[in-house]
Amino acid sequence: MRTKRAIVVGAVLVSLIGFGFARAQRPAAPAPSIKDQLIGTWRLVARDVVHPDGSSNLDPAYGPKYPIGYIMYDKTGHMAVQFMGLDRPNDQSSRAYDAYFGTYTIDETSKPTKVTHHREGSLNPRDVGGDVTRDILLNGDELKLVVHNNNNANVNVNTFTRVK
Repeated sequence: MRTKRAIVVGAVLVSLIGFGFARAQRPAAPAPSIKDQLIGTWRLVARDVVHPDGSSNLDPAYGPKYPIGYIMYDKTGHMAVQFMGLDRPNDQSSRAYDAYFGTYTIDETSKPTKVTHHREGSLNPRDVGGDVTRDILLNGDELKLVVHNNNNANVNVNTFTRVK
């Protein structure tokens, strides 16, 4: 009986040691790509205009308060975004509101990494079919999309937090 118990205990110990050794031999999983990290729903927490001197202010396009909004990226390469000013006029207009949807591509070779939104539909008809490119600054559950303006040196920085 004692011998049988010793054999069983020994077999269990050998199995556990072997399992631990096998786990130690596996290569570490690769770090997730920027695209993998980007997938999900993100809530807008700030939309700032940053000036060349480093100063910033909230984007006046949406009124005197930070707007609310979401941006979503899915694993099939589709995206959608909506921003709304909290003090929008109550006149059935689209002032202080912006929305578009389509597909996206990511250039992880550029520094910083860039995402291009390929707009299939938009609140603004002249934007349909156009592309817009943003710099991606991703730190865990915080996402910053930096918008470079063609006609001036200011940049817009949209800061999001991941929705869980």
